[in-house]
Amino acid sequence: MFSLTGVNRELVANSFKTLEREMRFGRGFVSVDTNDNGDVVITVCAKDLTSLRSLVNGVLKSLYLIFKVEELG
Repeated sequence: MFSLTGVNRELVANSFKTLEREMRFGRGFVSVDTNDNGDVVITVCAKDLTSLRSLVNGVLKSLYLIFKVEELG
């Protein structure tokens, strides 16, 4: 589970909402929610270590790209 504070909540949440479908397969999935504190919570669930590694790498790469694009804008 990743909990992001002090970020553009709408940008991260909306970006991951579109990516959720791409990060869902038979052995794992990624979901995104926001909590009452204004944090974005990204949850990664997988049935095995290989699937978990794949999903975590996808989440980290996506976050990196989202933040880089935000810097450019």
